[in-house]
Formats: sequence, C-alpha cells, structure tokens
Amino acid sequence: MLRAVFMAMFLPLVILAGAERALAAGEDDARQFVDAVGKQVLQVINSGGGEAQKKQQLQQLFAGSVDIDWMAKFVLGKGWGQATEEQRQRYMQVYRQYLLTRYTANFADYTGSNYNITGVRSEGDGQYTVSMQIKSPRAQQQETEAGYRVHAVGGQFKIIDIIIESVSLITTQRSEFASVLQQKGMDGLISAIEGKIKAEGGGTA
Repeated sequence: MLRAVFMAMFLPLVILAGAERALAAGEDDARQFVDAVGKQVLQVINSGGGEAQKKQQLQQLFAGSVDIDWMAKFVLGKGWGQATEEQRQRYMQVYRQYLLTRYTANFADYTGSNYNITGVRSEGDGQYTVSMQIKSPRAQQQETEAGYRVHAVGGQFKIIDIIIESVSLITTQRSEFASVLQQKGMDGLISAIEGKIKAEGGGTA
C-alpha cells in the first residue's frame, strides 16, 4: 500500500522532470540550429565571391533551412482548400521563387553585420522562437530585434516565420494574400506574386 502511494506521488514528478529536460533539449537544439544558419549566412555575405554567386549560395541555404511548403499553405489560409490542384501547383512554385528572390535580394545591406542570440521561447506543439539582436553597419550599428520561429520536420528544424520588430512575416503575408484573393481570386493572386518576383529582378517561374 505504501509502495503504491509512493509511486502515485513520485511518478508525476519523474514525468514532469523528463518533460522539462525534453523542453530544455528542444530549446537548445533550436538555438543551435538558428545560430548555425546565422553563421552560414554571414559567412556567405562576407565572403569574397561575386554578387551572383553569393545570391545563389544564399538561396540554396534559404531553401534548405526554411519550411517553404508549410509557409506557403499557412499564408494562403482558406484559399488552399478552395484552389484547384493545378492552381495549387502553380502557387507553390511561384511562392517558393518569391521567397527565395525577395529575401536574398538585399543581402549586401548586411555585409559586416553581426548578431547576438538573446533567448529561446517554447510556443508549444514543438515550435520555438529564437530571439536575436542584429547589428548592421548600414544602420549605424543600430540593433534590430528579430525572432525566428522554427519547428521540426523529419527530425530536423526548419524556419517557419521571421519576426522583425514584432512584425510577423507569415501573418503579414496571410493578410495581404487574403485581400488579393478576395478581390482577384486565386489566379489573380498568382499573377500578383509573379509581379513581385519581376519587381525583385527574379524573372518568373
């Protein structure tokens, strides 16, 4: 009887301690992943290669570090369920190209930059936000507050959102896309994204 009472009291503590260790391990892994990506990005930006070569390397790094498919579906919201299979395929293609083009276009602005990871927060459901401060010579060394939300895909972390000064990339895009969808429909949204790609000098998909 005493053994049963002891186990009933002790077992929840063991489970809780295990959960805390798992959470700490997850936070450490998320921090290490974002730090590794950050170091790779700065290494490419500050290397002696040409701009075209750097852009290609950054796009490869971006594609391997970001869960683009997850982001594409999230920002489309209800539009994903309403789109035809052909529209989905076209959308996924142009959204991928848009992200790769848009977020590697102005890499030269970050030459000589450095960052400092300031914390990691669990968001639940295996998601973590890694916070950092970024200093750029182009901004007179002013610090920019950034956050990178990550989740695990196939046992490997991927970035699913970038938060700059409390503004979420995917939340902003979801709102913008919803407005275009309401006015112009799915084909109109795809055309609008293609226009953004052209404006960034990335051609069309």
